[in-house]
Amino acid sequence: MSVERSSPNFVSTGIFALRLIWRADPRRFAAVLAVQLVTAIGLAVSLLLLRHVLGVGLAAGTDVGAAGRVVLPGLLVVLAVQAAGSVLRSISQGWQRVLAVKTDQHLIDQVLRSAGRADLASYDDPGFYDRLQRAIFASRSEPITLVTGLAVFLRAGLGLIAVAGAFLALAWWLLPLCLLSLLPVLVTARKERDARYRLHTSLAENRRGREYVERLLTSRDDAKEIKALDLGGTLRDRWSRAYREEIRLTIEVHRDHLRRGIAARLLSDGVTAAIVAAGWLLVHRGLIDLATALAVLTALLLLSLRMKATAFLAGTLGDTLIYLADMRKFVEVPDEDEPAAAAPNDDGFATLTADRVSFAYPGAGEPVLRQISLTLRRGEVVALVGSNGSGKTTLAKILAGLYSPTDGQIRWDGVPVRDKASLRNAAAVVFQDFIRFKLAARDSITFGRPEQPPEAAATIHAAQRAGIDQKLENLPAGYDTPLSAEYVGGVDLSLGQWQRLALARAFYRNSPYVILDEPTASLDAQAEADLFDRVRDLFAGRTVLLISHRFSNVRRADHIYVLENGEILEHGTHDSLIAEAGRYAHLYHLQAEAYAG
Repeated sequence: MSVERSSPNFVSTGIFALRLIWRADPRRFAAVLAVQLVTAIGLAVSLLLLRHVLGVGLAAGTDVGAAGRVVLPGLLVVLAVQAAGSVLRSISQGWQRVLAVKTDQHLIDQVLRSAGRADLASYDDPGFYDRLQRAIFASRSEPITLVTGLAVFLRAGLGLIAVAGAFLALAWWLLPLCLLSLLPVLVTARKERDARYRLHTSLAENRRGREYVERLLTSRDDAKEIKALDLGGTLRDRWSRAYREEIRLTIEVHRDHLRRGIAARLLSDGVTAAIVAAGWLLVHRGLIDLATALAVLTALLLLSLRMKATAFLAGTLGDTLIYLADMRKFVEVPDEDEPAAAAPNDDGFATLTADRVSFAYPGAGEPVLRQISLTLRRGEVVALVGSNGSGKTTLAKILAGLYSPTDGQIRWDGVPVRDKASLRNAAAVVFQDFIRFKLAARDSITFGRPEQPPEAAATIHAAQRAGIDQKLENLPAGYDTPLSAEYVGGVDLSLGQWQRLALARAFYRNSPYVILDEPTASLDAQAEADLFDRVRDLFAGRTVLLISHRFSNVRRADHIYVLENGEILEHGTHDSLIAEAGRYAHLYHLQAEAYAG
């Protein structure tokens, strides 16, 4: 197993964890802390009271009545203190459960916010997915452990301090030896924790791969092809092999540290036994009285148990802090963009220009776009054409404010675009691989402007313009029908109907700038022809960037750019490009001949 990362800073991560819990519910967190403090003080008081009771009882000798008048009330007080502590702990456990749920919500919210702020290019970086996977793992699996573990650790830790305080009052000179007995356990626990952290880090991609296979095996959308190819057994075998690898590495870490852990515990117990023997020797020589010795031994037993419990809990909580350290690194990454703002001009732009733009994906050796320069003007329909892999969709994403150019600039009316959020706010994009929201039909449309309250009239108008209104009105619950048969009362749409819904979302967004990436790929021939015939009317007054592999659909564009291998090969109107008899003319004639038969 390779070692790539060092253990995180547990002090700063611990402070981060405390801050998270405090923000989730400060009132309950303060109450839980107060209970731990009160019960710890009660423990110290009980020990000192026990010493007093034992001293009086032993001094009374055979005078049972005299001893009873002091011992019995003292013992009753000790029992009352312990009973009160038990009641407080029961109340605290209820608070902890609520606090754990609230912390869970807060942690997941932080991860989701950070994922939403990430630049789109991050989603092309395997390292980003590793960090995201570890952050999700922490937010999903650790909140309950964090809250309950922290409460128990505080109780054990404060109890340890309380017992140590009582120990100081009884036999301060034995305390350093007691603390020394804890050292081997703590050192061994730290080494094992660091090894588990390295294992956790190295398994991030393994876990992502397993989760993907799990989705394939359980997804309704993928089930038909998995069944048709009879892939179930093959995918399960692949999932099992990946899981076996994690099990093998986990066993290796456990074996490596088991022997050290056993040796550390035996050494710790040996030191404790030596302290017990020393205590009895001191009693035998009359250096301390029997009552003090008994109280010391009781305190020693409690101290030993508390120290071991504290060491164990520190290791357990350390594992949790490992995962939270990963989450912290993910959520504390600065925003890639400024908050979404209005476009520089609410009416759109007079010109949007790409000035010598180049772009390379993270980790890619070669750029996918090279020195691209083009201009979009208000009210124009501009087309991008080219073979698959020529860079059309990547360029569209840059012009939509989804990617930042690796080199070059995007200019809005001659002014460089400083933040992509303003450009995204001005654009409506319909991708070829549009998302199919398994939510109410109304949501699929009004998500076009999520920052605004949904408008019923605008929703219907957008559906009408996309030609999907009658279908939606005839659904069981109209526009409120869930668009998936996975839900009660839900229905499935055809791919062409989904594409019309994506268009309706763009109409609802009502932006001055529209990008259509193969907007008719799922429509039948008649619907496709109707849409392209009406593009100017449907998007009147708006700038339209149209990507299509069908040259018959782009011939009426005001300007056409031909991309090849990430570069603009030629550009002009349909007629001028045909006259040039270049790449565009060649591809156009090939398609025309194919349709002509």
